[in-house]
Amino acid sequence: MSEVQIKDIALAKIEDLLQSNGKSLKEYCGMPYPSENLVSSLEDRIIMEELNFDVNALANELGGYLERLTDEQKFAYDQIISAVSSNMGGLFILYSQGGCGKIFLWLTISCSIRSKGGIILNVASSGIAALLLPNGRTAHSRFKISLTINEDSLCSIKQGSPLARLISKSKLIIWDEAPMISKYCYETLDKCLRDILRCSDSYNAHLPFGGKVVVLGGDFRQILPVIPEAQGKI
Repeated sequence: MSEVQIKDIALAKIEDLLQSNGKSLKEYCGMPYPSENLVSSLEDRIIMEELNFDVNALANELGGYLERLTDEQKFAYDQIISAVSSNMGGLFILYSQGGCGKIFLWLTISCSIRSKGGIILNVASSGIAALLLPNGRTAHSRFKISLTINEDSLCSIKQGSPLARLISKSKLIIWDEAPMISKYCYETLDKCLRDILRCSDSYNAHLPFGGKVVVLGGDFRQILPVIPEAQGKI
């Protein structure tokens, strides 16, 4: 095996690792890129990971999930699924205290969308909460949000990258434990989605997140009260 072939295989493996994290060698100026025949099967790997489900098994499970929904959960489920089906966009905020069944609702919605071959991105503000979601990731990991964030921050996602294509193809984004994080994270994602979706048929500049259906869930009572000018006081 020649040095050129070894280099090509090494670059393909690096590209594989980068794509599994939503990045690509193409995003780094001056970096060499492996031959197309080596990476053709990797190009949409990040998308295939979100489609790697048995749709028939999920369709069978969905009936059991729907039977166990409470009236309030069923109402929220119908509103969210209707927004996804109509492809008209929408922002939903589901607020309830811990133990009221938000995770079960996320599971039901995920099962419904994936049973039809759709992509849903489940994220949470913390790693522990993300573990409870099907294919869950932290929001910072999935959307490449900086840990040190301000009003001018941007997600590290480039137009045309594998992660950008995944987000564009997704039907719904569920963000659990939403109140536990800075508002700049949502504003950053809003700017990112507008940039990614601006050439998409579903783009709507007048709606939050560019017209992507987004659900924010959590319990505002888990946030400690902040008393102005109370530093050092008991």
